[in-house]
Amino acid sequence: MVNDRAWTLKNSAAASLTGMEKMQGLVSVWRILTPAKRLMLVGAVAAVVVSFSILARTASTPKMALLYAGLDGRTAGQVVGALERMNVPFDVRGEAIYVPSAKRDSIRMSLAGEGLPETGQAGYELLDNLNGFSTTSDMFGATYWRAREGELARTILATPGVKAARVHIAAPQAGAFARNRPAPSASVTVVMGAERLSRSQAQAIRYLVASAVPGLPADQVAIIDSSRGVVLEPGRDEEVVDVKDVADRAQAIENDIIELLEARVGPGNARVSVALDIDREREAVSEKTFNPDARVVTGKETTEITETTQGRGGAVTVASNLPEGDGAAGTGSRTERAETRETVTYGVSETTRQREKLPGSIRKMSVAVIVNQIAENPAEEGGEPVLRTQEELAALRELVARAAGLDEERGDTLTIQALPFRAASDEGVLVEANPIGDFLERHLMHVIQMVVLAVVTLVLALFVVKPLLAPKNLPAPSAEAQPQPALAQAAAAPAAAIAGEGASDALPAAEPDAIATLRELAGAKSDETAKLIQSWLDAAEDAA
Repeated sequence: MVNDRAWTLKNSAAASLTGMEKMQGLVSVWRILTPAKRLMLVGAVAAVVVSFSILARTASTPKMALLYAGLDGRTAGQVVGALERMNVPFDVRGEAIYVPSAKRDSIRMSLAGEGLPETGQAGYELLDNLNGFSTTSDMFGATYWRAREGELARTILATPGVKAARVHIAAPQAGAFARNRPAPSASVTVVMGAERLSRSQAQAIRYLVASAVPGLPADQVAIIDSSRGVVLEPGRDEEVVDVKDVADRAQAIENDIIELLEARVGPGNARVSVALDIDREREAVSEKTFNPDARVVTGKETTEITETTQGRGGAVTVASNLPEGDGAAGTGSRTERAETRETVTYGVSETTRQREKLPGSIRKMSVAVIVNQIAENPAEEGGEPVLRTQEELAALRELVARAAGLDEERGDTLTIQALPFRAASDEGVLVEANPIGDFLERHLMHVIQMVVLAVVTLVLALFVVKPLLAPKNLPAPSAEAQPQPALAQAAAAPAAAIAGEGASDALPAAEPDAIATLRELAGAKSDETAKLIQSWLDAAEDAA
């Protein structure tokens, strides 16, 4: 126990002595440096410390991921307040909020449980905040229309594929003495997700808004898609022709033709391309036709006239005018006339037609079809494959023309060719997930930052600090620091012991640098040096 304690105390003393020696060495090095080198050394040490601090901070900083972006100020403030209550670190960059990527999904679920962020506009709850004593009629009207727009936007959000919706209703106010009140109008802007707003959905939204606003005609509601533009224009019931719609129609025709051909030629043995020339003009035609051969009675007028006249002969006297006079028995004449007139009015047959030509009709269609020329592969090796005949191609051409609805009078064209298909290679390349590549993909920027900081630190340590502390840069010792002759003689004795008797004659009597000579001799006579050190150690143990 006493020996162990003594050994421990000895080691502690040796360690303390070594630390003190190192400290003294650093102090001595600092003293012999010039002011310029001292300044360079301090700057290098400071740069190393800063580099390691940045490196540690970069390594400990979590990777941030986008939580929400594009929120209005009120909603963004609510989300930030909720994050502070949850003690979650976050970063606000403009209109975007970032949180640690590892916690992003759980944070979204927690915020959704609190009803954040609020989606859509406020509805009828706006009316609950009105005060009857301080609310004017104009304020109530504006709030009422805002509430109705919010309720309509909430209903539109229930449409599949709609991410956001905004409704604007223009309800003009008529004067108290105005006879005719202008009709209101409205516009709806929707933001779709992966899907596109279909015609049926646009029509449904239009009639929803028109039914919710009194006096609003359905054709005065404009439907606007944020990515496609105007879908339904005011005053028009049909959908605006879009390039994507044309591509969808061509793709539908291609799918029908491929499905028909593959039933005969087999899956993968047919390729179809359809090009459509769509008429994008809108035309209204009014036609009025007269037919002179087809007469139509438009009026008929009949007039009947009946006339009777009687007369007597002889002289006219007073007696002839008496009822019982001579005139009563005299002779006379009687005349009767009947006349009938009929007027018939005829009109020319007239036909009036009003026709409106809507955009979207097909002006011309071009269909190109290629089928595999090889109908059947040979059953035996070296056999000839069975090729498709012209009769089969003619039958396929007729089927494709019927399926696509080609009209030669319209200028539609169909080309069908039978060509050999290049066989697909069965050999594939097995691709496995590389964990190192996956790690670099997710943490590439962090790795680059750490590597750059590490390189900077090594450069400062190796090319700035180390050269400053190198012995060759230290100034030469003064005359006072030169070894004394006694020290040289003391160092020469071990050197002679190492080199032997023959080497003692070769050494000069007064060697100025005895330590360097001793090192050279120890390197040249390694075996003798080891034996000498072993003898010293044995002597020290015997003395203890």
